[in-house]
Amino acid sequence: MNSIKLTAMTLGLIAAGAFAQTTPAPQTATQPAQQPEALPNPQPPAPPQATEVTAEKKGPEFKISGKAEFDAYGDLNMEDNNKFMHSYTSKVDVDVNVKFNDSWSAFVEIEADGDLEKPSVYYNKAFVTYTINENTSFKFGDLTFSEGAFNFYKFDDQGVNAAGMREHDIRGLEFNYFGLQLGLGFGRHNNDAPCGKFTDCPEEIGKSYDAHAAYQFEIDGHTFRPYIHYKSWQNDKANELHTGLDANLALGPFDIHTVYGLHVDRLTKSNPNGTHAFLIEPALNLDGFQLKTGFFFAIFDDDLALATIHGDEIPEYKFAYGEADFTINDALTLGCVIEWHTNTIDSDRELGTLELGPRAYFSPVNNLDIKGFAKAILPLGDDWESLTHGQWVSTKDYGKELNLSFGVETVFKF
Repeated sequence: MNSIKLTAMTLGLIAAGAFAQTTPAPQTATQPAQQPEALPNPQPPAPPQATEVTAEKKGPEFKISGKAEFDAYGDLNMEDNNKFMHSYTSKVDVDVNVKFNDSWSAFVEIEADGDLEKPSVYYNKAFVTYTINENTSFKFGDLTFSEGAFNFYKFDDQGVNAAGMREHDIRGLEFNYFGLQLGLGFGRHNNDAPCGKFTDCPEEIGKSYDAHAAYQFEIDGHTFRPYIHYKSWQNDKANELHTGLDANLALGPFDIHTVYGLHVDRLTKSNPNGTHAFLIEPALNLDGFQLKTGFFFAIFDDDLALATIHGDEIPEYKFAYGEADFTINDALTLGCVIEWHTNTIDSDRELGTLELGPRAYFSPVNNLDIKGFAKAILPLGDDWESLTHGQWVSTKDYGKELNLSFGVETVFKF
């Protein structure tokens, strides 16, 4: 009996000991709980994940813009057996702006322009710009300078006409700083042609260079731009100077554009003598009504053989115009124009015309402009009667009879 009790007690102690090894002791404030022993792990720990992502490098930003224009004209000269003649002008201008970053950018222009229905496409210019801030920049490449342009629709192509200076193309450098513009480079395109009418001018091209300076500033809302441009073929018999002032005055509802331009060839020689050009173009802008006017005259030497003449830069020695326009709605404006022209640079010749007729401006959507006009052209002056009058005409030979002119010009931008 005692042996049975002893055996039972022995078994109970063994069971209690086994239970104590598998059951943790209760935690107390003075004895922290024992942490279980970590199990063995034969696999290496996973590598930590990357927290930084490399930024993708972006290329240049491109922006393509431009415009296309196609025009059609009809002319009827009563002197030419009432024959109705037509003509065209066409232009496509594609500009590519490239932005490399906030400081560096570039520009490329491809163009087709001519008195044809399908002019050839050609490279026009390209340049690079380094911008320091909004008021300071450098340019290098193909650059164009022009000053004192006409607002008048007939002569507003600065590549052909200007009261101050028509376009001069160079390949060189330009610096802009708070309205100051400085340029220097070699002649390019038409600006690199031999120097005109002087037989003792050097015939070689590729020797010309241009220097340009202008400063545009504002006083009480009025803008002033004095300028000077010097061109040389590195020969004292072959240089030219353009200088003057282009100003825009804001007087309430009146805007007045005015230009004085001095044109001089052969600065170190006694001739030719300088040409002085004066332009004033006042405009009145009211709600629904606009009146545009202008008057121009140029002083050439009385002997044109001793005068400074740069091709068609100054189209005629005197003209005046006025145009009244009425806004019908956001898309349509109607008006009429009256013009008086001398059609020659020889002030001794009487080759005037009086031109008048209606005009219409239609813009059904943004960036699409359609202009139509009809005009009667009445010759004035006795020299139209001369059989040799064509040699004195600097604009267009209208003859001695009434002319009628029509046209539609369409321009869209993209």
